Amino acid sequence: SGRYLGHFYVNDHGTKTKIAERDVTFRFRKNSAGYHNVEGRGSNFFGRYTITGTLTEDGVFTVFRHFQVPKLKVGKKKPAAAAGAGVG
Repeated sequence: SGRYLGHFYVNDHGTKTKIAERDVTFRFRKNSAGYHNVEGRGSNFFGRYTITGTLTEDGVFTVFRHFQVPKLKVGKKKPAAAAGAGVG
C-alpha cells in the first residue's frame, strides 16, 4: 500500500502525448483466495477516478480505473423577464 507516480502515452494520429498520473494510491488487502484485492484512487488529465483490481501470487497486477462524473457547479439563475415587458 502507498502512494505512487506514473504516466502513460496516448497515440493521436502518430503523435505521442504523455499523460501524468497524479495522487495515485493503492491499498492491498489479502483475500480468502490467497491473492490481494486492490483499491485506490488517483487523477490525470481526464479526471478523478477510483481503482479496483487484483494482485495475484505470481505478481500479475490488474487494475481498472473508474472515472467519476465531474460535479457541475450550480449557480443562481437570474429571474426570467416578464413576458411582454418593455413592449409598448
